[in-house]
Amino acid sequence: MSPSELVTLIVFAVVLFFIITHKINRTIVAMLGASVLIIFGVFPDEIEAIRNYIDFNTLLLLLGMMLFVSVIRRTGLFSYVGIKTLKIFGHNGYMLFISLTFLVALISGFIDNVTTILVFIPITFAITDSLKINYFPYVLGEIFASNIGGMATIIGDPPNIMIASAAGFSFSEFALVMYPIALMNILFMDMLFILIFKKDLQIKFDKESIKSFDTSHLIEDKKSFFLSIILFVSVIIAFSTQHFLGVESSTIAIIAGFFSLLILAPNQVRDTLNEVEWESLLFFFGLFLITGAMEETGLIANLSNVMVKVAGDSVKSFSMFILPVASVISGFIDNIPFTATMIPVVQHLQVVQPVIFSDLSPVWYSLAMGACLGGNATSIGASANIIGLAMLTQFKNKTILFKDFAKYGFLLVLGNIVISEIYLLLLFF
Repeated sequence: MSPSELVTLIVFAVVLFFIITHKINRTIVAMLGASVLIIFGVFPDEIEAIRNYIDFNTLLLLLGMMLFVSVIRRTGLFSYVGIKTLKIFGHNGYMLFISLTFLVALISGFIDNVTTILVFIPITFAITDSLKINYFPYVLGEIFASNIGGMATIIGDPPNIMIASAAGFSFSEFALVMYPIALMNILFMDMLFILIFKKDLQIKFDKESIKSFDTSHLIEDKKSFFLSIILFVSVIIAFSTQHFLGVESSTIAIIAGFFSLLILAPNQVRDTLNEVEWESLLFFFGLFLITGAMEETGLIANLSNVMVKVAGDSVKSFSMFILPVASVISGFIDNIPFTATMIPVVQHLQVVQPVIFSDLSPVWYSLAMGACLGGNATSIGASANIIGLAMLTQFKNKTILFKDFAKYGFLLVLGNIVISEIYLLLLFF
């Protein structure tokens, strides 16, 4: 092993250790790790390395959508949709659970999972307190639904953004494959939870209690509210037609973010920019350089060769292998560094076996499914899990232990893996 390979491997292992253990902030670790690699001369030309290995399409897409969601959320659109869903579908516990989880999954396909949870859990607490019913199955279902729904589109979860950018998938191309399986997995989750929490969900509600929910206080400015609806629909249409428009998804996101800021919050630029997760963007920046160093030194090529030997040298066997592996690993470590590591591994398959791996689409989709679904396995598997459980502690003084969460999570993920594997087989093979 060359000195560059050894340094890169040590840096990667140290960074991954601190990301998993949360002993040091992940952004600090990633940026320092990338800096160490540059100082030790792993990259012959650091400017060229930034140009080659930093995925600016991913970074700009994240930045634009963070701005857009921050602006739209202030208009009360998401809260309004949540209350309206209750009034339309809230006849009993079953209907309320199904409608809320489907709504959370739907919205998680277009805004980040943490934001979805931050919006919907307080609404759910208000609903369950007013109806005097157990909040736990609804909150737990929404946490799981946010992760499953995030797999449906390229903007639903950061790993999707990274994978779609690497594979060259358009928004509509990705959604056509991932939306059906996301719906199947949500349906499975709902049926599973209805069985597990039957006693809590079989309650019928008083119609007068449902009617008492008022949506008027959610809309402070009617003009901004209706403009937010128009903007939201326009952005979805733009993403859906980007292939025909010939525009990158990052360009659409940047236009959406700054145009919404101009139209709806021109006097709140500083406050809105403060809400952008700059920490996450810098984490991505450092992580891209670290995985770039692994590619530069040949470590990625070696990992690709090992995985081909284990999984088998065919697209079918590799796709079937990567989905459960990604699911299990993503249940314990952040799916972002895992995805960042796996992308160049998948890309290298075409170098290892260019004829056999000429079409990597099934492998890319398998990786996306595993990275998103696996987050539901444990309480630390996804940011939405951590935030949702923290809100349970904050508002209800209820602490969910790791083993208690995993009891539901592993059962759900196991079912989702089986459904997704069958779906991949039927769709591609």
